[in-house]
Amino acid sequence: MRGNTCIVKMYRHRGRATPISLYVPYLPAHATSPVYKNIVAMTVQVREYLVENLERTQTAASNHFGVTRARVSQLMIIIESLPDDFISIMRTTKDQSLLKRFSGKTLLRIAVKALLNNANLYHGHSHQISNSSLPNAHPYPGRYA
Repeated sequence: MRGNTCIVKMYRHRGRATPISLYVPYLPAHATSPVYKNIVAMTVQVREYLVENLERTQTAASNHFGVTRARVSQLMIIIESLPDDFISIMRTTKDQSLLKRFSGKTLLRIAVKALLNNANLYHGHSHQISNSSLPNAHPYPGRYA
């Protein structure tokens, strides 16, 4: 210490903001990769919960699993439109790259496309829906138009 001046070692951490610590150096961010949720396994659990007692509602399922009612509705759309062999593979997988690739958002987009394609085939339309024609597809097309 020299006169009224105090020399203190400062540590900077790079990020969005620039936090400064006067005492303790910042610890490096943990190098572990994130663990992705198995959305298909959760979807199967919700469906089994609803089928177990037919008087149960999606609201009861949302309370039981701690998710929103809208999320339960999305999970039901996913399970009703995806192929059974895909569901049987995905419900037991631990492969993080597969779980990352087939996130809830991706599965919902695939499910909506499948539902719309099936609806078009049912109504006699023969064209397939592409990625570019569904930028922000809603699970219930036409309801909020």
